Amino acid sequence: MGGQERAYGGLRLERVGAPVLVALACLLLFVWPALPASLPQRLVSFAAVLLVAYCIFDAKVLRVLWKAALVAAPISLLGVASVLALLPVIDGIQAEGAQNPRYLYQGLMAGGVVAAGWVFTFLVQTWREESARDKALNETLLALRSEVYDYLSDILAIWEREAPASAAPEARLQALVAAMLGHDAAGRSVAERIAADGYEPFVPSGKEPVVLTTLAPNLQLLPEDVMQPVIGFYTQLGDVQRLAQDLNGAAYRRLGRARRAEIYFDFEEVRLQTVRVGCQAWLALNARTRPQKVEPEVFGLLAEADTSRARPDFEALVPAGADESRKAESSGDAERSHD
Repeated sequence: MGGQERAYGGLRLERVGAPVLVALACLLLFVWPALPASLPQRLVSFAAVLLVAYCIFDAKVLRVLWKAALVAAPISLLGVASVLALLPVIDGIQAEGAQNPRYLYQGLMAGGVVAAGWVFTFLVQTWREESARDKALNETLLALRSEVYDYLSDILAIWEREAPASAAPEARLQALVAAMLGHDAAGRSVAERIAADGYEPFVPSGKEPVVLTTLAPNLQLLPEDVMQPVIGFYTQLGDVQRLAQDLNGAAYRRLGRARRAEIYFDFEEVRLQTVRVGCQAWLALNARTRPQKVEPEVFGLLAEADTSRARPDFEALVPAGADESRKAESSGDAERSHD
């Protein structure tokens, strides 16, 4: 739930923490009299606070610095060991009355510059790799968010058309679910109409998830709190498409009314679950994508709603003798096709 709460428009830490730290850095540099009067020390304090602000504002900075620290640590240890090994030599030269061994200091400085160059080169290379990774991640998030939004766009249209804006959110949500399930004027769902009237709906199977198929290699970049709802949504969407194909098949239409109504009721439940998981996926994607979009109210309501329904007694809804006449028609069709 913590990932979903972050996805629902909570105030992000960097929007508050980074400006506060920058203001604190300016205070340390120019105002606070308790700090040493030395300008270099103030500049070091200013740089340290700014570095912390950068790490909060952009997690990429922290990742790069951590990797650079892993590389710089052994180099620094080797440098310290070299200096400690040279200290007796320097002390011996000075004890003999020789002049200050500047060539040794120059060599140490040159070695330090070379080592710093290695670390800096690693920093630049790591920064480029992290930038490319972040760019690929954001492009993947943008594409997935667009595809999920395209699937949920019909929900937004129904929400604006069927749900009165003056009604309570729960009432608007009930009206939305009724419109999604195709309730008639009497409030009956399609499954109930199948059992009572022998209604035979045509079920569109929908389109294949092109973006998911194209960007499948980049799914490993998704954070865990985003990957779970996204994979769950596309899994549910695949179930809806397979069920839609079965509902349009001849084997399904040869079943009795009650059995067909029960299967269609299960299909409606899967559709509702797909919409709910889709709203969760869109909110999670939007929270991680730059730039963010305004979150529709209906997405938040559906993401948290309990869309499960009580199963009607479809056997009681079927009129007496309805299935017998259908079986007679089916047997007649079979005989004619055999002839």
